[in-house]
Amino acid sequence: MDTTNTHRLTPVERIELESKIQRLQWLLKECIGIEEYELCSQIRNIIQTKTALLEPLQNENPTE
Repeated sequence: MDTTNTHRLTPVERIELESKIQRLQWLLKECIGIEEYELCSQIRNIIQTKTALLEPLQNENPTE
């Protein structure tokens, strides 16, 4: 399985999406400042890491 392109994006779609992400990052930095942006990025990464730790537990103990 191609893990680098799991959403089946064409090369052009991938470039367009990367460009949109970069523009959104720039806009966010302009709106809230670089220090706040870096802090938000760190918080997001921590949340994603903790969520990933929970996923196997949720699969082992499904709730109805």
